[in-house]
Amino acid sequence: MNCPRCNAKITFTKTQCFNCGQDLSGYRKIISISNSCYNKGLEQAKIRDLSGAISSLRKSLEFNKRNTDARNLLGLIYFEVGEIVSALSEWVISKHFQGENNDADRYIGMIQSNPNRLEMYSQTIKKYNAALFSAQHGDGDMAVIQLKKVVNLNPKFIRANQLLALLYMMTGKKDNKVRAKKLLVNVSKVDVTNTITIRYLKELSDVHIKGETVEKAAPAAVRKEPEARKIVPPAEIPDAYKTITPYKEEKPSVLPFINVIVGVVIGMALMGFLIIPHIQAKKSDKDNQDFKNYSEQMAENDSDVSMLRNENKNLTEELEELKKQNEELKGKGSEGGATFQESYDFLVEAVQYYLDNDKVNAAKSLEKVNEEAISAEKTKALYTKIKEDTYEEASNSFFLKGRDAYNGEGEYAGNKDYDKAITFLERSLKYNQDNADAMYFLGRCYQQKSEPEKAKEYYNTILENYSDSSRVSEAQKRLRELGE
Repeated sequence: MNCPRCNAKITFTKTQCFNCGQDLSGYRKIISISNSCYNKGLEQAKIRDLSGAISSLRKSLEFNKRNTDARNLLGLIYFEVGEIVSALSEWVISKHFQGENNDADRYIGMIQSNPNRLEMYSQTIKKYNAALFSAQHGDGDMAVIQLKKVVNLNPKFIRANQLLALLYMMTGKKDNKVRAKKLLVNVSKVDVTNTITIRYLKELSDVHIKGETVEKAAPAAVRKEPEARKIVPPAEIPDAYKTITPYKEEKPSVLPFINVIVGVVIGMALMGFLIIPHIQAKKSDKDNQDFKNYSEQMAENDSDVSMLRNENKNLTEELEELKKQNEELKGKGSEGGATFQESYDFLVEAVQYYLDNDKVNAAKSLEKVNEEAISAEKTKALYTKIKEDTYEEASNSFFLKGRDAYNGEGEYAGNKDYDKAITFLERSLKYNQDNADAMYFLGRCYQQKSEPEKAKEYYNTILENYSDSSRVSEAQKRLRELGE
């Protein structure tokens, strides 16, 4: 380990630094706690308790921010659950603390080496944010469409899966609840202890997915077979044996023939008055129903055609947007600015200079970043913080160079260079537009170059906008020299 005061290499068993005499007993205890939390997080990650692992690794970094093993593992877990921006942030910080022999280089290179994968991650973040905005403003259908695309691009993006499941649950439909449970079951395999996933699954405990084993109901009581009916013996039937009537041939009669003819006539009459109208009515109903079904089918086809046209229009617009974004990533950034990947590289370079306490070079690198290409909130916050901490010092640095060039001092000793001074002083104002000293010397440069109008412009700006500046009296004096 390294001494916290002088950064000298010392063995872990030492209780005092041999270089500066620093007591290391408390520091050793802090390092031990950090390592214990890292080991706990590693064990939790092995059994896919990713939520618990994130908590343990964060605690490890609270005790020792230079624990690059813990930081790299935390980045890997963020990457596994779909939090790409958080993962990259951890790896960049790890790379700063350990510049050589660091696995973070390989992880960052893995993402940067594949432009298609980088584009996919960018689209995932944008679509998730758009879906979240739609859901917050009551447009659940649009949110579901966007989240389906997000889940297709990155099936392990836990937050997207949870939000899509929640939107399905809010519809109250059984089919959507089944879809929600399938999503939650899948992400529960990624992070087995995620409390949100567990709570949603508890809400869907009454929903069963096809293939799940369902507890069988208790078997119904066996129905008792009815007793066989007793057959009464012939002897017990009254008059069981009757006298057989002898055969007697009947005389032929025309009555049966007449009855048949009458029956046929009555049958035909019934068919004419009752059956045939019923058949015709039934056929008419069938024809009407067929026509109704045909009309509904035509209306449905028209609706489908209209829907397909709208969907084709939306897909065309989305394709144009993707082409535009693809051109920006290939090198045409928005309005001529840096591309997403170039801006990311410049930002990483600025972070490296900033952590090395080289604020001037950090500001120069940060100036090349295209702010419009930055979409993630954490990345924007990092950009803003470094800008606030470096721009003022960079402005002062360029002011001093401009003043030396004006006075012929420093590296310009004996050789006044007003044009070079103007270049430096304008750079100073670019980093800090309120630098009254830079404005004053710009006025002096233009006065020396016999350009009084430009000189007056800078002097008047000091008098009008910076009345509390120490340069006010000098600006007034120079204006009097110029005849104002």
